[in-house]
Amino acid sequence: MKPPSKRGIRRAHELLIEEYGTRTPLVRDPLDGLILIILSQATSDINSDRAFRTLQERLPSWQAVLDAPLQAVADAIRCGGLANQKAARIQQLLREIYSERGDLDLSWLHDATAQECIDYLSKFHGVGPKTIACVLMFFLGKPAFAVDTHVLRVTKRLGWLRPQASAEEAHRVFAVAVPDDCKLDLHVNLIAHGRAICRASGNGGPQCGICVLRRHCEFGKSLKNAPLSTAIGGTRRAGSDFFLTVQPKAENSAAD
Repeated sequence: MKPPSKRGIRRAHELLIEEYGTRTPLVRDPLDGLILIILSQATSDINSDRAFRTLQERLPSWQAVLDAPLQAVADAIRCGGLANQKAARIQQLLREIYSERGDLDLSWLHDATAQECIDYLSKFHGVGPKTIACVLMFFLGKPAFAVDTHVLRVTKRLGWLRPQASAEEAHRVFAVAVPDDCKLDLHVNLIAHGRAICRASGNGGPQCGICVLRRHCEFGKSLKNAPLSTAIGGTRRAGSDFFLTVQPKAENSAAD
C-alpha cells in the first residue's frame, strides 16, 4: 500500500482546523512530560493532572520521588488509578535516567535535535514511540506525530494505513508522511474527531453523515445511504486541555 500523500494529509489537516482550531504547546521540562504521560495512562486527563499535582506537592522534586518509599509515591498518585503499577514505573524510569546521567536533568533535550531526543529516550524501559512523540510535541516543541487508539482508527478509515497496521507501523509511516508543520494540530484534532465523530463501533460508531472528512475518506465514500452534511456543531474544543492550550480559530485571529 502506498503511503498517504502529503497533499491529502494537508487537506484533511485544514478541514480539521476549521472544526477544532489550532494549538500551541506549553514547552516545559521533558521529565515532567515523561511522568505525566505515565500518569495519563488508563485514566482521564483530570485525574492524571490531579495525581501529578499531588505528587509535586508531597514530593517536590524528582530526586525526592526517586528517594521516597514506593508506597509514598503510590499514595500520592492514588487518584490517578493503577497507583502501585505507575509508582513502580516512575521510580524505575528515574533510576534508569539517574544511572545513565548521574542526575535527573533532561533540560538539555531542548537544545537537541528531534532525532537526538528520540535516540536518547528510546534507551529507557517502557518508553515507546507514542510516549517519545508526545514528549517531543507537547513538552519540547519539536516535530513528532504520536499515534493513539483514536488516531489509528481514524487514519485507517481514511485509507492512510493498511487495515491491519499496528501503532508501531503507523508511527513509522506518519513520521515521514505528515509534514512537520501539521503534526501537532493534526494529532490533537484527529483525537478530537475520533472522540466526537469517527467513533469506535462500540461507542456509537462513526457518524459519517456529519463528518467533514467524508469526501476524503475511503470508509465514508463506501457508504451509499448516509446523508452528507458538514453541520457538526458543538464539537469544537475550548479552554485548556491536558498537554496544551487551544488557540482561537484561524479566521478569528485573521480578523483581529
